[in-house]
Amino acid sequence: MPTPLPMPKLGLTMEEGTILQWLKSDGEAVEKGEIILQIQTDKVEYDVEAPADGLLLKTLAGEGDVVPVGSNLAVIGDEGEDISAFASASEGALSASEGAPGAAEDTAEAPSPPPPPARAAPIPSAPAASVPTATVSPANGRVLASPAARRIARELGIDYRTLRGTGPGGRIVQADVRAAAASGAGAAATGAMPPAPPAAQSGPPAVASTVPVAGMRKVIVERMGASWDQVPRVTLQAEVDLSNLLAVREASKLAWETDLGVKVSLNDLLTFYTARAVRRCPQVNVQLAGGEIRRMQDVNIGIAVAVDEGLMVPVIRGADQKSIDQIARETRSLAESARAGNLPLTALEGGTFTISNLGAFGVDHFSAILNVPESAILTVGAARERAVVRGGEVVPRTTCFLGINADHRLVDGVPAAQFLATLKEILEHPKVMPA
Repeated sequence: MPTPLPMPKLGLTMEEGTILQWLKSDGEAVEKGEIILQIQTDKVEYDVEAPADGLLLKTLAGEGDVVPVGSNLAVIGDEGEDISAFASASEGALSASEGAPGAAEDTAEAPSPPPPPARAAPIPSAPAASVPTATVSPANGRVLASPAARRIARELGIDYRTLRGTGPGGRIVQADVRAAAASGAGAAATGAMPPAPPAAQSGPPAVASTVPVAGMRKVIVERMGASWDQVPRVTLQAEVDLSNLLAVREASKLAWETDLGVKVSLNDLLTFYTARAVRRCPQVNVQLAGGEIRRMQDVNIGIAVAVDEGLMVPVIRGADQKSIDQIARETRSLAESARAGNLPLTALEGGTFTISNLGAFGVDHFSAILNVPESAILTVGAARERAVVRGGEVVPRTTCFLGINADHRLVDGVPAAQFLATLKEILEHPKVMPA
């Protein structure tokens, strides 16, 4: 009996997925558990396995199609079996060629990387030498390259679109980029700014490229718009003296590295103490669900991480119960996985409070959009040495601006201010070794 392959539901919020690449063609033999398809959800790429042994009798959706969860993508079975009962998934899909958001693989005209994959594409141990000939899917003209390969290409100054891929279906993988870097092939211009293209002499401004609003960017557009339109916000900010906290970090750094085997950053300490401030101020740890206000028992801190495709918010669960070394290890692991493109969907779910830190970019203070259904988000600005009055004297102290943006339907100004004051007090008078 034929076995259908439905579009999997990979998260509570997933409603549809985009077909990125078929790794098997109609008529080819497949084995149960073999990766035969790559799809893109609203957050990550995912490798789909064959549900049974047999032949891939028919694919019911093509690359670039957006298919609802549960709709059949293909049929697997024995040669000659009747599959007329299985309708094409394309009947409910939006084709990229018809103007709907399609696959986010790069094109030569509109380079735009897709969200990271749930599992990295296999890396060959001895790839063939890369040559300046792009690997292009004959069906749609897209250059096939893994997100990790794109990231490494940017870091090494390689134009991956000029390379020949050695991954599945000719996909460009990390090893291809590294081989190109070693051989000097595909090197992008460095140093001086490239010459600007000629400007249009009349009419509207010229468009360099267009990118479909798809995948992660589509979700960001929809959710940020909904958050801004539907959630009234209260925004409060305070300047916090970090001098004592930095002194604690300096005094404890050797012990942390020697005894705990971990390097603790300022951001780790902020996460550690923020979780404890949330625990002390449960009024900011609430969510609106229908006609109910839910006071959350868990303190799950989301850490906003910038990736090439947009923004991801991996979650540290039970952050208020974890030690500083656990926070440091988990934060680093989640951030690295997010940037490398192999963060599991489970790591993005269940947050109750988010931290957004733009201090590394020199931003002093800013306002952030709420990560609905959470009711509050903490903003962290740059730590700078500033002139501060202490005991009637002007002295240099390292300070930063912290802010809270809260859903004013659930969190009034006073509870928001109490949280900010609590966090300020904790950070300005920290313990020598947080526990």
